[in-house]
Amino acid sequence: MKSKNIAQSGILIALNLVILYSASILPISTLSILTVASCITPISIIRTSIKNAILIYLSSSILSFFLVSINIAIYYTLFFGIYGIIKYFIERFSNLLIELILKLLSFNVLLMIFYIIAKSFLSIPHKFPLWLLWISAQIIFLIYDYALTLLISFIIDKFHKYNF
Repeated sequence: MKSKNIAQSGILIALNLVILYSASILPISTLSILTVASCITPISIIRTSIKNAILIYLSSSILSFFLVSINIAIYYTLFFGIYGIIKYFIERFSNLLIELILKLLSFNVLLMIFYIIAKSFLSIPHKFPLWLLWISAQIIFLIYDYALTLLISFIIDKFHKYNF
């Protein structure tokens, strides 16, 4: 590993933890801040490598259980942190239909795992029928994925050419 990649990885882990910690102290939507935190993984893939991105995800996930509230750590570990890595591998197919199917499949697997864990450890109020929440989650996920794609394109176009 290059020392440059190690330094960038440390900075990205620290930035990720600051963002995750801010989710518990700022009066802003937790999901909005977690969405910002999920941008760190694609940035680490662009700036370093996929191996470093996986290490950044694992390090941030482990440290988040010690430094931030448990629900934020679970949200980050089960979806927001790992999705950038999943997205990287899925988008290597370069076929829009296959990518969409695989993304929705992976999202639903992650959603099911999250639901099982959250049902056991977190309190989830049920004000709406579960099927309505599931359909809404699919739509919100597609919007989230598109926004993440736009952000990745922006980073590549504007910042990746600079070697800082």
